[in-house]
Amino acid sequence: MSPLLILVTMTCLPLSWAFSTQYYGNTKHPIQPKHCYYEELDLAVPVNKTLYPTDIEFECITVTCRHDYVLMIKHCDRYLLRPGCIEKPPDYSKPYPDCCTQIKCSD
Repeated sequence: MSPLLILVTMTCLPLSWAFSTQYYGNTKHPIQPKHCYYEELDLAVPVNKTLYPTDIEFECITVTCRHDYVLMIKHCDRYLLRPGCIEKPPDYSKPYPDCCTQIKCSD
């Protein structure tokens, strides 16, 4: 493997660790028309809308209901800290992505 390819891979890879997206199909709400249902948090999400739930311990997410009743859930991931950096804990009172862990580096 060429050194340039290794360098590009190692540079871009950490950028992909910052956020994660999950998809859940067939989430049509059983009662409310034109809504998805996120059972885990008991959330009704209108079709083509995004919710930014707050004050849920250990949850920093955004939940979007697509037109085809697929839920798209984005959340913060953990990642490795490089030397000289510290983690500021998540603030679950803020909406996503401001609730995610913040990284502060000295350089």
